[in-house]
Order: sequence, then structure tokens, then C-alpha cells
Amino acid sequence: MDVLFNIFWFALGALSIYLTAYLKVKGKNRALIEDNRQLEEDKQKIVAKYRAETEKIKKQHSLDIEKRKYQYEDKRLQFSKYFSLLDEFHGKCNSIFVERFQPIMTEFLTACLQDDETVKNKAIVKYNQDVQSLVFELNEEHLKVKTEQNSIRLIASKEVDTLLDKLEIAVKNATDASTEMLRFMSTQEFWADQTLITPYQEKATIFGQDVQKCHNALKEQMKLELNEI
Repeated sequence: MDVLFNIFWFALGALSIYLTAYLKVKGKNRALIEDNRQLEEDKQKIVAKYRAETEKIKKQHSLDIEKRKYQYEDKRLQFSKYFSLLDEFHGKCNSIFVERFQPIMTEFLTACLQDDETVKNKAIVKYNQDVQSLVFELNEEHLKVKTEQNSIRLIASKEVDTLLDKLEIAVKNATDASTEMLRFMSTQEFWADQTLITPYQEKATIFGQDVQKCHNALKEQMKLELNEI
């Protein structure tokens, strides 16, 4: 009887130890499961945050690209329009001084070769009027260029702004020098000694070269700024 009683208590003790151990392991497993669940939740939060931030960066990057693309196209169009007007103005200058001035000068020379002073005086007046008309036309064309310059200045850098000022001064100097030369050609001094025109020609040539230099410098600066966008 004692043996059976001892076996019973031994079995009960073993069962108690097993249950205690089991409950401890189960508690640990439950804690591990809870920890794993928490870790998974934290991981998903991190993944979601990373994805959100990535999408935000991608969206901002796309917006930046579109913004730079718009800025590039806007500047390119304005720069192209300005140089188109500037080339048109230079073409107009060449047309006026090479093509349209020649018949004016021919008519004036024909009248001046006559012995009639009245005819000569009328020719001088008409010559000055014709020259003034050409100058007025050039000023009208130059005004278009200056108007476009004002638009460019709104988006221009300091470097472009400075070069625009230099070009504007150079164009004005060249126009004034050419006008001064044309007017001098109607004076008695010119007809008495035509070599006196040389300083006027040299001055007009120098200012013309200044215009070309400023034109090239401005174009290169605009190209540089477009590439930097």
C-alpha cells in the first residue's frame, strides 16, 4: 500500500513539474508570439512609411523635372524670339543702308551735279528728309527689340541683364554713328573734300563691331543658362 501511495505521489509530483514546465514554456511561446506580432506590426509601419516617403520623393522629383522643363522651354522661347527680332533688326539695317539708301544717294548726286543752286538746295532738303525717314524706320524696328528685352529682363540673370545693357548701348552708338555719317554726306564740307568721311566710317565700323561682340557674348551666356536649368 505504501508503495502504491509513493508511486501516486511521485506521479503527481512529476505531473506537477511537467505542468509547471509546460506553462512556463507556453508563457514564453506566447510572449514570443506577441513579440513577433509586434515586430511584424513595427515592420509594416516602417515599410509603409518608407513607401510613403519614397512616393513623396518621386512625386517631388517629377514636379521638379516638370518645373525645370517648363522653365527651359519658357526661356528658350523668349531667347529665340529676342534673337529673331534682333536678327530682323540687323537685316533691316543692312537692307536700308545697302539697298534703299543707294537710290536716295544716286538721286542726290544727280541733282548736285547740276549748276542750278535751287535744284541743289531742294536735293539737300529731300536727301535729309529721306535719311530721317530711314532713321525713323530703324528706330521703330529697334523699339521692337527693346520691348522684347524688357520681357527677357523679367527672367534674366544679372549676367544677361548686364549684357543686354551693353548691347543696347552698342546698337544705339552704331545707329547714331551711321546717321551722323549719312547726314554729313549732304554737307558742303563733304563735297569739298570727300576724304573727311573717313573718321565717320571708322567710327561706324568700330561701333558695328561692338554690336557683334555684344551679340555673340549675349548668345553664349543665354546658351549657358539654358544648359544649367
